[in-house]
Amino acid sequence: MSPEQAAAPGRRGTDAPEPIVDRQALRASMHRSSERLWKDADAGVVRPWVSASLERDVTAVSRFTQYGTDVEFRADEAPDRGGAGSAPSPMRYLLSGIAFCVLGWAAKTWAARDVAVHRLELDVRTLLDTRGELGVGDAPPHPRWFVLDVRVEDSATDAAAGGMLREAVARCPISALMSRAVPVHLMLEHNGRAVLDERPAELRTEHEQEQTR
Repeated sequence: MSPEQAAAPGRRGTDAPEPIVDRQALRASMHRSSERLWKDADAGVVRPWVSASLERDVTAVSRFTQYGTDVEFRADEAPDRGGAGSAPSPMRYLLSGIAFCVLGWAAKTWAARDVAVHRLELDVRTLLDTRGELGVGDAPPHPRWFVLDVRVEDSATDAAAGGMLREAVARCPISALMSRAVPVHLMLEHNGRAVLDERPAELRTEHEQEQTR
């Protein structure tokens, strides 16, 4: 897809907000990485790790070093699940990981097409039946599905934005993994208009259900 095919005339006016993605810098970074990996495939192999320990009851702490910085964060569960409610649950970290990864790859995908991005937001929703964890009945212990509800304001056509979103989700290692396990459904609001909703009929009202806080 060329920039001309992706661009939507009329979205580059002087009243448009400043882009939130440095397209030139991201394209250059991706080009350098691709060139290096074509020459040396082994350079693309990474082995991420964390070291975690239990502090008390179900409260755990994860520690690791990345980009030369020591990082530490905690996870906990609700009081009625044996925790103290002192930190996000492991599921929130999973949902955040999906969101962070897809947002990053969306930025790269839009930049690769030289499409200006003025707003990019993402809600990740799922459904989990906790009976599965406790062995009550035959409910599975894992999430049933994920919905990625994306809102973008950019200079692309509706069709181009939908194609770039699908590409970003396919390239993100975390959403690519999740889609191998359970369905991942995409929604896209593009420049204020709902242009994509891949949810099946039985999930078309899932966003209206009360969210777990």
